[in-house]
Amino acid sequence: MIRCFCIVLVIALALLPIASMGKRTAPKPVPPVTQNGIRYSAPNDNGRVALVIASDAKTGNELWRLTIFETKIAPFLEEDVQWVFITRLAFKENSLLVQDEKSRCYKIDLTTRQVVKKNCYFLF
Repeated sequence: MIRCFCIVLVIALALLPIASMGKRTAPKPVPPVTQNGIRYSAPNDNGRVALVIASDAKTGNELWRLTIFETKIAPFLEEDVQWVFITRLAFKENSLLVQDEKSRCYKIDLTTRQVVKKNCYFLF
């Protein structure tokens, strides 16, 4: 009995480093950008839904929030390794440009708040 316990313990300890390798580290904070008194930020608090939040730059009051993309989670894979976060925000004319970890880019028309997926080569 003790021998079986020792064998299981040794195997568990041997697999511990492998199990910890699948865990994802927290995403790097995305610096907010400000234009015309509005601060745009990407909170990155959920790897399933990527949001941009517009706030009044002086008061901090939230004006609106917009879902940029959603990540579909495969049920039989580890969830945290499937998450995708926003990595970059920038302005171009009347648009907010958003880039994610997979180098996908999105263009938000700040007048209509329409999101369009674009080729990063032409945006940044």
